[in-house]
Amino acid sequence: MAINVIGRFEVTVDQEPQKVVGNLQRLLLALLILRAPQWTSPDVLSEALWPDSSAGAESRLHLHIHRLRARLGTGTIESGPDGYRLDAPHDTVDVWRFERAVGDVLADHFRGRADTELLRRLEDAVQLWVGAPFPGVEHPDVTAERYRLEEMYLLAQETRFAHLLDRGEHEAVLEVLAPVASEHRTRESLQTLWMTALHRAGRRSEAIEVFDAAREALAVLDLEPDRELLAARAMVLEQPAAQRGGTARDAAPSVELDEGEIRRDLAQPGAPELTLRARRRLARVLAMKGRFDEALELFGQIEAQYRARSQEDDEATALGDLAAVVSVTGDLSRALRYLDEAEQLEERTTSTDAFLRLLRALLLTHSGRIEQAAEILREVPRPPDEPVPSSSEPAAQLAAMWWRVRSQVDRRRGATGPAVAAARRAFHLAARREPQLDPGPMLVELASSLRDAGDEECFEWFHRAIQDAHHAGRLPMAACAHAALAKAQLLWGEPENALLHGREALSIARRTGCWGYAGRAAKRIADAAVALSDPMRAAWYYCEALSFYRRVEYPLLPQVRVELEQLVASSCGFLEATSLHGMDRRLPPLQS
Repeated sequence: MAINVIGRFEVTVDQEPQKVVGNLQRLLLALLILRAPQWTSPDVLSEALWPDSSAGAESRLHLHIHRLRARLGTGTIESGPDGYRLDAPHDTVDVWRFERAVGDVLADHFRGRADTELLRRLEDAVQLWVGAPFPGVEHPDVTAERYRLEEMYLLAQETRFAHLLDRGEHEAVLEVLAPVASEHRTRESLQTLWMTALHRAGRRSEAIEVFDAAREALAVLDLEPDRELLAARAMVLEQPAAQRGGTARDAAPSVELDEGEIRRDLAQPGAPELTLRARRRLARVLAMKGRFDEALELFGQIEAQYRARSQEDDEATALGDLAAVVSVTGDLSRALRYLDEAEQLEERTTSTDAFLRLLRALLLTHSGRIEQAAEILREVPRPPDEPVPSSSEPAAQLAAMWWRVRSQVDRRRGATGPAVAAARRAFHLAARREPQLDPGPMLVELASSLRDAGDEECFEWFHRAIQDAHHAGRLPMAACAHAALAKAQLLWGEPENALLHGREALSIARRTGCWGYAGRAAKRIADAAVALSDPMRAAWYYCEALSFYRRVEYPLLPQVRVELEQLVASSCGFLEATSLHGMDRRLPPLQS
Protein backbone atom coordinates (compact mmCIF):
# COMPACT_ATOMS: atom_id res chain seq x y z
CA MET A 1 0.00 0.00 0.00
CA ALA A 2 1.25 3.50 -0.86
CA ILE A 3 -0.28 6.90 -0.20
CA ASN A 4 0.86 9.81 -2.37
CA VAL A 5 -0.20 13.35 -1.53
CA ILE A 6 2.71 15.36 -2.98
CA GLY A 7 1.40 16.90 -6.16
CA ARG A 8 -1.56 14.50 -6.30
CA PHE A 9 -3.96 12.42 -4.20
CA GLU A 10 -3.36 8.79 -5.08
CA VAL A 11 -3.57 5.48 -3.22
CA THR A 12 -1.92 2.31 -4.51
CA VAL A 13 -3.23 -1.01 -3.21
CA ASP A 14 -2.04 -4.32 -4.67
CA GLN A 15 -0.07 -2.32 -7.27
CA GLU A 16 -3.28 -0.71 -8.51
CA PRO A 17 -3.16 3.13 -8.28
CA GLN A 18 -6.45 4.85 -7.55
CA LYS A 19 -7.25 8.54 -7.40
CA VAL A 20 -8.73 9.86 -4.17
CA VAL A 21 -11.78 11.73 -5.42
CA GLY A 22 -13.99 14.12 -3.52
CA ASN A 23 -12.88 17.16 -1.53
CA LEU A 24 -14.11 15.72 1.78
CA GLN A 25 -12.23 12.44 1.30
CA ARG A 26 -9.05 14.36 0.45
CA LEU A 27 -9.38 16.69 3.42
CA LEU A 28 -10.03 13.76 5.77
CA LEU A 29 -6.96 11.91 4.50
CA ALA A 30 -4.83 15.06 4.74
CA LEU A 31 -5.84 15.69 8.36
CA LEU A 32 -5.15 12.10 9.39
CA ILE A 33 -1.71 12.21 7.70
CA LEU A 34 -0.53 15.44 9.25
CA ARG A 35 -1.76 14.44 12.75
CA ALA A 36 -0.40 10.88 12.70
CA PRO A 37 0.48 9.05 14.87
CA GLN A 38 -1.68 11.12 17.24
CA TRP A 39 -5.38 10.48 17.71
CA THR A 40 -7.86 13.01 16.31
CA SER A 41 -11.22 13.43 17.97
CA PRO A 42 -14.44 13.10 15.94
CA ASP A 43 -15.40 16.65 16.92
CA VAL A 44 -12.20 18.08 15.37
CA LEU A 45 -12.69 16.11 12.15
CA SER A 46 -16.38 17.01 11.92
CA GLU A 47 -15.64 20.70 12.46
CA ALA A 48 -13.02 20.58 9.69
CA LEU A 49 -15.30 18.76 7.22
CA TRP A 50 -18.54 20.64 7.95
CA PRO A 51 -17.68 23.93 9.68
CA ASP A 52 -21.11 25.43 9.06
CA SER A 53 -23.27 22.46 10.02
CA SER A 54 -23.28 20.13 13.02
CA ALA A 55 -26.51 18.29 12.29
CA GLY A 56 -25.80 14.65 11.53
CA ALA A 57 -22.05 15.27 11.54
CA GLU A 58 -21.25 12.13 13.54
CA SER A 59 -23.02 9.74 11.17
CA ARG A 60 -21.60 11.49 8.12
CA LEU A 61 -18.09 11.23 9.57
CA HIS A 62 -18.56 7.48 10.14
CA LEU A 63 -19.60 7.15 6.49
CA HIS A 64 -16.51 8.98 5.20
CA ILE A 65 -14.21 7.01 7.50
CA HIS A 66 -15.76 3.81 6.14
CA ARG A 67 -15.20 4.93 2.53
CA LEU A 68 -11.58 5.92 3.19
CA ARG A 69 -10.89 2.61 4.93
CA ALA A 70 -12.21 0.83 1.87
CA ARG A 71 -9.66 2.70 -0.25
CA LEU A 72 -6.69 2.20 2.08
CA GLY A 73 -7.32 -1.31 3.31
CA THR A 74 -8.41 -2.88 6.57
CA GLY A 75 -6.56 -1.69 9.67
CA THR A 76 -5.08 1.43 8.10
CA ILE A 77 -7.43 3.75 9.98
CA GLU A 78 -7.77 2.86 13.65
CA SER A 79 -10.73 3.74 15.88
CA GLY A 80 -10.46 4.27 19.62
CA PRO A 81 -11.83 6.16 22.61
CA ASP A 82 -9.89 9.26 21.52
CA GLY A 83 -11.07 9.20 17.92
CA TYR A 84 -9.26 8.10 14.78
CA ARG A 85 -5.69 7.83 13.59
CA LEU A 86 -3.78 6.68 10.51
CA ASP A 87 -1.73 3.55 11.22
CA ALA A 88 0.56 3.09 8.21
CA PRO A 89 4.26 2.21 7.88
CA HIS A 90 6.44 5.29 7.53
CA ASP A 91 7.66 4.45 4.04
CA THR A 92 4.15 4.08 2.63
CA VAL A 93 3.31 7.81 2.77
CA ASP A 94 5.32 9.95 0.35
CA VAL A 95 5.17 13.12 2.42
CA TRP A 96 6.62 11.26 5.42
CA ARG A 97 9.41 9.83 3.27
CA PHE A 98 10.14 13.31 1.94
CA GLU A 99 10.27 14.86 5.40
CA ARG A 100 12.61 12.20 6.75
CA ALA A 101 14.86 12.27 3.66
CA VAL A 102 15.27 16.05 3.80
CA GLY A 103 15.65 16.13 7.59
CA ASP A 104 18.32 13.42 7.60
CA VAL A 105 20.38 14.86 4.75
CA LEU A 106 20.28 18.40 6.15
CA ALA A 107 21.29 17.13 9.58
CA ASP A 108 24.27 15.36 8.00
CA HIS A 109 25.02 18.45 5.92
CA PHE A 110 25.23 20.62 9.02
CA ARG A 111 27.41 18.03 10.74
CA GLY A 112 29.91 17.98 7.88
CA ARG A 113 29.32 14.77 5.93
CA ALA A 114 30.97 14.17 2.52
CA ASP A 115 29.85 16.46 -0.29
CA THR A 116 29.46 13.91 -3.08
CA GLU A 117 27.24 11.69 -0.96
CA LEU A 118 25.30 14.71 0.27
CA LEU A 119 24.64 15.90 -3.26
CA ARG A 120 23.32 12.50 -4.28
CA ARG A 121 21.01 12.36 -1.26
CA LEU A 122 19.84 15.93 -1.77
CA GLU A 123 19.00 15.11 -5.38
CA ASP A 124 17.12 11.99 -4.29
CA ALA A 125 15.17 13.98 -1.69
CA VAL A 126 14.07 16.79 -4.00
CA GLN A 127 13.01 14.28 -6.66
CA LEU A 128 10.23 13.20 -4.28
CA TRP A 129 8.74 16.67 -4.74
CA VAL A 130 6.43 16.58 -7.77
CA GLY A 131 4.21 19.48 -6.77
CA ALA A 132 2.60 21.15 -3.78
CA PRO A 133 1.37 18.68 -1.13
CA PHE A 134 -2.34 18.12 -0.57
CA PRO A 135 -3.40 19.83 -3.83
CA GLY A 136 -6.83 21.40 -3.83
CA VAL A 137 -7.35 21.03 -0.07
CA GLU A 138 -8.01 24.26 1.82
CA HIS A 139 -7.90 24.16 5.60
CA PRO A 140 -5.76 26.26 7.99
CA ASP A 141 -3.85 23.26 9.34
CA VAL A 142 -3.25 21.81 5.88
CA THR A 143 -2.18 25.19 4.50
CA ALA A 144 0.34 25.63 7.33
CA GLU A 145 1.71 22.13 6.73
CA ARG A 146 1.95 22.77 3.00
CA TYR A 147 3.97 25.93 3.66
CA ARG A 148 6.29 24.13 6.10
CA LEU A 149 6.95 21.32 3.63
CA GLU A 150 7.61 23.80 0.83
CA GLU A 151 10.15 25.56 3.06
CA MET A 152 11.87 22.21 3.60
CA TYR A 153 11.91 21.62 -0.14
CA LEU A 154 13.38 25.05 -0.90
CA LEU A 155 15.95 24.68 1.88
CA ALA A 156 17.05 21.34 0.41
CA GLN A 157 17.28 22.90 -3.05
CA GLU A 158 19.24 25.90 -1.80
CA THR A 159 21.65 23.62 0.04
CA ARG A 160 22.08 21.56 -3.11
CA PHE A 161 22.69 24.66 -5.25
CA ALA A 162 25.16 26.09 -2.74
CA HIS A 163 27.17 22.85 -2.75
CA LEU A 164 27.31 22.84 -6.54
CA LEU A 165 28.50 26.45 -6.51
CA ASP A 166 31.15 25.64 -3.90
CA ARG A 167 32.40 22.87 -6.18
CA GLY A 168 32.73 25.31 -9.09
CA GLU A 169 29.99 23.67 -11.16
CA HIS A 170 28.46 26.98 -12.29
CA GLU A 171 26.95 25.82 -15.57
CA ALA A 172 25.58 22.62 -14.03
CA VAL A 173 23.91 24.48 -11.19
CA LEU A 174 22.27 26.95 -13.58
CA GLU A 175 20.41 24.12 -15.31
CA VAL A 176 18.67 23.10 -12.08
CA LEU A 177 18.66 26.43 -10.23
CA ALA A 178 17.06 28.67 -12.87
CA PRO A 179 13.70 26.81 -13.07
CA VAL A 180 13.30 26.82 -9.28
CA ALA A 181 14.41 30.42 -8.79
CA SER A 182 12.20 31.70 -11.61
CA GLU A 183 9.16 30.31 -9.76
CA HIS A 184 10.11 32.09 -6.51
CA ARG A 185 11.10 35.60 -7.56
CA THR A 186 10.53 37.05 -4.10
CA ARG A 187 12.71 34.46 -2.34
CA GLU A 188 15.86 36.55 -2.15
CA SER A 189 18.16 33.72 -1.07
CA LEU A 190 17.37 31.88 -4.31
CA GLN A 191 17.82 35.02 -6.40
CA THR A 192 21.20 35.64 -4.77
CA LEU A 193 22.34 32.11 -5.64
CA TRP A 194 21.07 32.57 -9.20
CA MET A 195 22.95 35.86 -9.62
CA THR A 196 26.11 34.35 -8.15
CA ALA A 197 26.02 31.41 -10.56
CA LEU A 198 25.47 33.69 -13.56
CA HIS A 199 28.23 36.02 -12.41
CA ARG A 200 30.72 33.17 -12.04
CA ALA A 201 29.75 31.86 -15.46
CA GLY A 202 30.56 35.25 -16.98
CA ARG A 203 26.92 36.08 -17.77
CA ARG A 204 26.92 39.49 -16.12
CA SER A 205 24.00 41.05 -18.01
CA GLU A 206 21.74 38.09 -17.18
CA ALA A 207 22.65 38.41 -13.50
CA ILE A 208 21.52 42.06 -13.55
CA GLU A 209 18.28 41.00 -15.27
CA VAL A 210 17.65 38.54 -12.42
CA PHE A 211 18.14 41.33 -9.89
CA ASP A 212 15.79 43.67 -11.75
CA ALA A 213 13.09 40.99 -11.98
CA ALA A 214 13.42 40.22 -8.27
CA ARG A 215 13.22 43.90 -7.36
CA GLU A 216 10.04 44.31 -9.45
CA ALA A 217 8.45 41.27 -7.81
CA LEU A 218 9.32 42.58 -4.36
CA ALA A 219 7.95 46.02 -5.21
CA VAL A 220 4.52 44.48 -5.81
CA LEU A 221 4.62 43.46 -2.14
CA ASP A 222 5.90 46.92 -1.11
CA LEU A 223 9.27 45.39 -0.23
CA GLU A 224 12.85 46.39 -1.04
CA PRO A 225 15.72 43.99 -1.89
CA ASP A 226 17.55 42.82 1.22
CA ARG A 227 21.20 43.61 1.91
CA GLU A 228 22.46 40.28 0.61
CA LEU A 229 20.71 40.67 -2.74
CA LEU A 230 22.07 44.21 -2.99
CA ALA A 231 25.55 42.90 -2.16
CA ALA A 232 25.28 40.35 -4.98
CA ARG A 233 24.31 43.15 -7.37
CA ALA A 234 27.28 45.25 -6.21
CA MET A 235 29.65 42.36 -6.88
CA VAL A 236 28.29 41.90 -10.39
CA LEU A 237 28.49 45.63 -11.13
CA GLU A 238 32.10 46.06 -10.05
CA GLN A 239 33.92 47.82 -12.89
CA PRO A 240 37.00 46.33 -14.60
CA ALA A 241 40.31 47.45 -13.14
CA ALA A 242 41.06 49.82 -16.02
CA GLN A 243 37.92 51.83 -15.22
CA ARG A 244 38.53 52.24 -11.50
CA GLY A 245 40.01 55.34 -9.98
CA GLY A 246 42.01 55.89 -6.81
CA THR A 247 45.49 55.07 -5.66
CA ALA A 248 45.35 51.45 -6.81
CA ARG A 249 44.51 52.36 -10.39
CA ASP A 250 48.05 52.56 -11.70
CA ALA A 251 49.28 49.41 -10.00
CA ALA A 252 51.53 47.27 -12.17
CA PRO A 253 50.05 44.35 -14.09
CA SER A 254 50.47 40.83 -12.80
CA VAL A 255 53.36 38.67 -13.92
CA GLU A 256 52.90 37.35 -17.44
CA LEU A 257 51.18 33.96 -17.52
CA ASP A 258 51.43 33.14 -21.23
CA GLU A 259 51.66 29.37 -21.00
CA GLY A 260 51.41 28.96 -24.78
CA GLU A 261 54.43 31.18 -25.44
CA ILE A 262 56.56 29.24 -22.97
CA ARG A 263 55.51 25.93 -24.50
CA ARG A 264 56.41 27.24 -27.96
CA ASP A 265 59.85 28.20 -26.64
CA LEU A 266 60.27 24.71 -25.21
CA ALA A 267 59.39 23.19 -28.57
CA GLN A 268 62.43 24.90 -30.12
CA PRO A 269 65.86 23.27 -29.83
CA GLY A 270 68.08 24.95 -27.27
CA ALA A 271 70.80 24.49 -24.70
CA PRO A 272 69.86 22.16 -21.80
CA GLU A 273 70.27 24.94 -19.23
CA LEU A 274 67.96 27.27 -21.16
CA THR A 275 65.43 24.45 -21.47
CA LEU A 276 65.48 23.88 -17.72
CA ARG A 277 64.92 27.59 -17.10
CA ALA A 278 61.98 27.61 -19.51
CA ARG A 279 60.51 24.55 -17.80
CA ARG A 280 60.88 26.32 -14.45
CA ARG A 281 58.99 29.32 -15.85
CA LEU A 282 56.28 26.98 -17.12
CA ALA A 283 56.01 25.25 -13.73
CA ARG A 284 55.65 28.63 -12.00
CA VAL A 285 52.88 29.63 -14.42
CA LEU A 286 51.04 26.34 -13.86
CA ALA A 287 51.29 26.81 -10.09
CA MET A 288 49.96 30.36 -10.33
CA LYS A 289 46.97 29.04 -12.26
CA GLY A 290 46.27 26.42 -9.61
CA ARG A 291 47.41 23.41 -11.66
CA PHE A 292 49.52 22.08 -8.83
CA ASP A 293 49.91 18.47 -9.94
CA GLU A 294 51.47 19.54 -13.24
CA ALA A 295 53.64 22.17 -11.56
CA LEU A 296 54.92 19.80 -8.89
CA GLU A 297 55.73 17.15 -11.47
CA LEU A 298 57.77 19.65 -13.49
CA PHE A 299 59.60 21.03 -10.46
CA GLY A 300 60.32 17.48 -9.32
CA GLN A 301 61.85 16.65 -12.70
CA ILE A 302 63.92 19.85 -12.64
CA GLU A 303 65.18 19.12 -9.13
CA ALA A 304 66.12 15.57 -10.14
CA GLN A 305 68.13 16.80 -13.13
CA TYR A 306 70.03 19.33 -11.03
CA ARG A 307 70.73 16.62 -8.47
CA ALA A 308 72.04 14.28 -11.17
CA ARG A 309 74.41 17.04 -12.31
CA SER A 310 75.48 17.82 -8.72
CA GLN A 311 74.36 21.42 -9.18
CA GLU A 312 73.54 21.86 -5.52
CA ASP A 313 72.75 25.56 -5.69
CA ASP A 314 70.19 25.02 -8.46
CA GLU A 315 68.87 21.92 -6.71
CA ALA A 316 68.26 23.98 -3.57
CA THR A 317 66.43 26.58 -5.66
CA ALA A 318 64.22 23.87 -7.16
CA LEU A 319 63.44 22.54 -3.67
CA GLY A 320 62.52 26.08 -2.67
CA ASP A 321 60.16 26.22 -5.65
CA LEU A 322 58.58 22.94 -4.53
CA ALA A 323 58.15 24.34 -1.02
CA ALA A 324 56.51 27.51 -2.36
CA VAL A 325 54.02 25.56 -4.49
CA VAL A 326 53.14 23.05 -1.78
CA SER A 327 52.61 25.86 0.72
CA VAL A 328 49.87 27.36 -1.47
CA THR A 329 47.91 24.11 -1.13
CA GLY A 330 48.07 24.60 2.65
CA ASP A 331 50.45 21.70 3.29
CA LEU A 332 52.91 23.84 5.25
CA SER A 333 54.47 20.87 7.03
CA ARG A 334 55.49 19.30 3.74
CA ALA A 335 56.73 22.67 2.47
CA LEU A 336 58.94 23.07 5.53
CA ARG A 337 60.41 19.60 4.92
CA TYR A 338 61.40 20.68 1.40
CA LEU A 339 63.04 23.76 2.92
CA ASP A 340 64.92 21.62 5.45
CA GLU A 341 66.37 19.59 2.58
CA ALA A 342 67.19 22.72 0.60
CA GLU A 343 68.94 24.38 3.54
CA GLN A 344 71.10 21.30 4.08
CA LEU A 345 72.38 21.89 0.56
CA GLU A 346 72.74 25.59 1.35
CA GLU A 347 75.33 24.79 3.97
CA ARG A 348 77.67 24.28 1.00
CA THR A 349 76.33 27.16 -1.16
CA THR A 350 75.34 30.77 -0.51
CA SER A 351 73.50 32.38 -3.42
CA THR A 352 69.94 31.35 -2.46
CA ASP A 353 70.39 31.11 1.30
CA ALA A 354 68.59 34.40 2.07
CA PHE A 355 65.71 33.55 -0.25
CA LEU A 356 65.13 30.16 1.41
CA ARG A 357 65.28 31.65 4.89
CA LEU A 358 62.77 34.36 3.97
CA LEU A 359 60.50 31.73 2.46
CA ARG A 360 60.67 29.82 5.75
CA ALA A 361 59.82 33.03 7.63
CA LEU A 362 56.83 33.56 5.36
CA LEU A 363 55.55 30.04 6.06
CA LEU A 364 56.04 30.56 9.77
CA THR A 365 53.93 33.73 9.71
CA HIS A 366 51.16 31.83 7.90
CA SER A 367 51.09 29.28 10.72
CA GLY A 368 51.16 31.97 13.42
CA ARG A 369 54.77 31.46 14.55
CA ILE A 370 55.55 35.16 14.49
CA GLU A 371 58.57 35.28 16.80
CA GLN A 372 60.37 32.56 14.86
CA ALA A 373 59.74 34.50 11.66
CA ALA A 374 60.97 37.71 13.29
CA GLU A 375 64.18 35.96 14.36
CA ILE A 376 64.86 34.96 10.74
CA LEU A 377 64.12 38.51 9.63
CA ARG A 378 66.76 39.82 12.04
CA GLU A 379 69.30 37.35 10.65
CA VAL A 380 68.73 38.28 7.00
CA PRO A 381 70.22 41.71 6.22
CA ARG A 382 67.69 44.45 5.56
CA PRO A 383 67.70 45.62 1.92
CA PRO A 384 69.26 49.03 1.31
CA ASP A 385 66.93 52.03 1.33
CA GLU A 386 68.20 53.27 -2.04
CA PRO A 387 66.39 51.93 -5.12
CA VAL A 388 67.44 48.50 -6.29
CA PRO A 389 68.85 48.71 -9.84
CA SER A 390 66.32 47.43 -12.36
CA SER A 391 69.02 45.22 -13.84
CA SER A 392 69.42 43.38 -10.54
CA GLU A 393 66.37 41.14 -10.65
CA PRO A 394 67.41 38.70 -7.87
CA ALA A 395 68.20 41.62 -5.56
CA ALA A 396 64.83 43.26 -6.27
CA GLN A 397 63.01 39.98 -5.72
CA LEU A 398 64.83 39.38 -2.44
CA ALA A 399 64.16 42.94 -1.26
CA ALA A 400 60.45 42.69 -2.09
CA MET A 401 60.21 39.41 -0.20
CA TRP A 402 62.04 40.85 2.83
CA TRP A 403 59.60 43.75 3.08
CA ARG A 404 56.65 41.42 2.59
CA VAL A 405 57.77 39.30 5.53
CA ARG A 406 58.43 42.47 7.52
CA SER A 407 54.85 43.61 6.86
CA GLN A 408 53.38 40.26 7.90
CA VAL A 409 55.37 40.14 11.13
CA ASP A 410 54.47 43.72 12.06
CA ARG A 411 50.81 43.23 11.14
CA ARG A 412 50.44 40.12 13.27
CA ARG A 413 52.14 41.91 16.16
CA GLY A 414 49.56 44.70 15.91
CA ALA A 415 52.02 47.30 14.59
CA THR A 416 49.74 48.32 11.73
CA GLY A 417 51.53 51.56 10.79
CA PRO A 418 54.93 49.94 10.15
CA ALA A 419 53.14 47.02 8.46
CA VAL A 420 51.49 49.34 5.92
CA ALA A 421 54.79 51.10 5.22
CA ALA A 422 56.59 47.79 4.70
CA ALA A 423 53.81 46.48 2.44
CA ARG A 424 53.96 49.62 0.29
CA ARG A 425 57.71 49.20 -0.04
CA ALA A 426 57.31 45.53 -1.02
CA PHE A 427 54.68 46.36 -3.62
CA HIS A 428 56.79 49.20 -5.05
CA LEU A 429 59.68 46.80 -5.55
CA ALA A 430 57.52 44.04 -7.04
CA ALA A 431 55.65 46.41 -9.38
CA ARG A 432 58.70 47.56 -11.34
CA ARG A 433 57.78 45.26 -14.22
CA GLU A 434 60.76 42.92 -14.10
CA PRO A 435 59.40 39.81 -15.82
CA GLN A 436 59.94 37.41 -12.93
CA LEU A 437 58.68 39.67 -10.14
CA ASP A 438 55.08 39.02 -9.19
CA PRO A 439 53.20 41.90 -7.52
CA GLY A 440 50.11 39.79 -6.80
CA PRO A 441 51.04 38.63 -3.27
CA MET A 442 52.25 42.15 -2.46
CA LEU A 443 48.87 43.56 -3.54
CA VAL A 444 47.06 41.27 -1.11
CA GLU A 445 49.54 42.02 1.66
CA LEU A 446 49.15 45.78 1.17
CA ALA A 447 45.36 45.47 1.20
CA SER A 448 45.47 43.28 4.31
CA SER A 449 47.78 45.64 6.19
CA LEU A 450 45.49 48.59 5.36
CA ARG A 451 42.51 46.49 6.49
CA ASP A 452 44.10 45.72 9.84
CA ALA A 453 44.95 49.41 10.21
CA GLY A 454 41.26 50.29 9.76
CA ASP A 455 41.91 52.18 6.51
CA GLU A 456 39.11 52.00 3.92
CA GLU A 457 41.72 52.29 1.19
CA CYS A 458 42.09 48.54 1.65
CA PHE A 459 38.93 47.88 -0.37
CA GLU A 460 40.40 49.51 -3.46
CA TRP A 461 43.50 47.35 -3.24
CA PHE A 462 41.50 44.20 -2.55
CA HIS A 463 39.35 44.80 -5.61
CA ARG A 464 42.47 45.41 -7.70
CA ALA A 465 44.05 42.20 -6.43
CA ILE A 466 40.88 40.21 -7.19
CA GLN A 467 40.48 41.69 -10.66
CA ASP A 468 44.13 41.14 -11.57
CA ALA A 469 43.99 37.56 -10.31
CA HIS A 470 40.84 36.72 -12.25
CA HIS A 471 42.01 38.43 -15.44
CA ALA A 472 45.30 36.53 -15.33
CA GLY A 473 43.68 33.21 -14.43
CA ARG A 474 45.51 33.12 -11.10
CA LEU A 475 42.92 31.15 -9.18
CA PRO A 476 44.87 30.56 -5.93
CA MET A 477 45.60 34.28 -5.65
CA ALA A 478 41.92 35.04 -6.31
CA ALA A 479 40.91 32.66 -3.51
CA CYS A 480 43.38 34.29 -1.13
CA ALA A 481 42.18 37.81 -1.99
CA HIS A 482 38.48 36.95 -1.72
CA ALA A 483 39.02 35.36 1.70
CA ALA A 484 41.03 38.35 2.92
CA LEU A 485 38.38 40.76 1.63
CA ALA A 486 35.69 38.73 3.43
CA LYS A 487 37.48 39.48 6.70
CA ALA A 488 37.51 43.18 5.83
CA GLN A 489 33.78 43.13 5.14
CA LEU A 490 33.20 41.54 8.54
CA LEU A 491 35.32 44.21 10.25
CA TRP A 492 33.33 46.93 8.50
CA GLY A 493 30.01 45.39 9.56
CA GLU A 494 28.99 44.01 6.16
CA PRO A 495 28.39 40.28 6.76
CA GLU A 496 26.31 39.92 3.57
CA ASN A 497 29.29 41.00 1.45
CA ALA A 498 31.59 38.87 3.58
CA LEU A 499 29.39 35.86 2.87
CA LEU A 500 29.60 36.41 -0.89
CA HIS A 501 33.38 36.83 -0.96
CA GLY A 502 33.83 33.90 1.42
CA ARG A 503 31.80 31.69 -0.90
CA GLU A 504 33.84 32.86 -3.90
CA ALA A 505 37.04 32.05 -2.05
CA LEU A 506 35.78 28.63 -0.98
CA SER A 507 34.58 27.72 -4.46
CA ILE A 508 37.94 28.58 -6.04
CA ALA A 509 39.99 27.00 -3.25
CA ARG A 510 38.12 23.71 -3.48
CA ARG A 511 38.48 23.56 -7.25
CA THR A 512 42.22 24.16 -7.13
CA GLY A 513 43.02 22.16 -3.99
CA CYS A 514 44.12 25.15 -1.89
CA TRP A 515 42.95 23.61 1.36
CA GLY A 516 44.49 26.22 3.62
CA TYR A 517 42.59 28.96 1.78
CA ALA A 518 39.49 26.74 1.86
CA GLY A 519 39.72 26.51 5.65
CA ARG A 520 40.16 30.27 5.90
CA ALA A 521 37.20 30.91 3.58
CA ALA A 522 34.93 28.48 5.43
CA LYS A 523 35.79 30.21 8.72
CA ARG A 524 34.88 33.60 7.19
CA ILE A 525 31.54 32.23 5.96
CA ALA A 526 30.78 30.81 9.39
CA ASP A 527 31.64 34.13 11.08
CA ALA A 528 29.38 35.94 8.61
CA ALA A 529 26.59 33.46 9.31
CA VAL A 530 26.90 34.16 13.04
CA ALA A 531 26.61 37.90 12.34
CA LEU A 532 23.52 37.20 10.23
CA SER A 533 21.92 35.11 13.01
CA ASP A 534 22.11 31.97 10.87
CA PRO A 535 23.50 29.40 13.35
CA MET A 536 22.79 26.34 11.21
CA ARG A 537 24.96 27.61 8.38
CA ALA A 538 27.63 28.70 10.88
CA ALA A 539 27.65 25.18 12.32
CA TRP A 540 28.24 23.60 8.94
CA TYR A 541 31.05 25.95 7.88
CA TYR A 542 32.92 25.80 11.19
CA CYS A 543 32.97 22.02 10.71
CA GLU A 544 34.09 22.55 7.11
CA ALA A 545 36.94 24.83 8.18
CA LEU A 546 38.32 22.33 10.66
CA SER A 547 37.96 19.54 8.10
CA PHE A 548 39.93 21.48 5.47
CA TYR A 549 42.74 22.27 7.90
CA ARG A 550 42.94 18.65 9.00
CA ARG A 551 43.08 17.54 5.39
CA VAL A 552 46.59 18.95 5.01
CA GLU A 553 47.51 18.84 8.72
CA TYR A 554 47.69 22.62 8.68
CA PRO A 555 49.93 23.68 11.60
CA LEU A 556 47.42 25.79 13.48
CA LEU A 557 48.63 27.23 16.75
CA PRO A 558 47.22 25.27 19.72
CA GLN A 559 45.07 28.19 20.89
CA VAL A 560 43.71 28.72 17.37
CA ARG A 561 42.87 25.04 17.00
CA VAL A 562 41.20 24.94 20.42
CA GLU A 563 39.11 28.01 19.56
CA LEU A 564 37.98 26.47 16.27
CA GLU A 565 37.19 23.13 17.91
CA GLN A 566 35.14 24.94 20.56
CA LEU A 567 33.17 26.72 17.82
CA VAL A 568 32.55 23.37 16.15
CA ALA A 569 31.48 21.79 19.45
CA SER A 570 29.12 24.64 20.30
CA SER A 571 27.69 24.47 16.79
CA CYS A 572 27.07 20.74 17.11
CA GLY A 573 25.36 21.44 20.43
CA PHE A 574 23.06 23.88 18.67
CA LEU A 575 22.24 21.26 16.06
CA GLU A 576 21.33 18.74 18.73
CA ALA A 577 19.15 21.31 20.49
CA THR A 578 17.25 22.15 17.33
CA SER A 579 16.52 18.46 16.68
CA LEU A 580 17.00 18.62 12.93
CA HIS A 581 16.04 14.98 12.51
CA GLY A 582 12.45 15.70 13.41
CA MET A 583 12.73 19.29 12.13
CA ASP A 584 10.47 20.17 15.09
CA ARG A 585 7.96 21.29 12.43
CA ARG A 586 9.52 24.76 12.50
CA LEU A 587 12.38 24.53 9.99
CA PRO A 588 13.78 28.01 9.29
CA PRO A 589 14.47 29.05 5.69
CA LEU A 590 18.09 29.31 4.53
CA GLN A 591 19.29 32.89 4.35
CA SER A 592 21.75 32.37 1.46
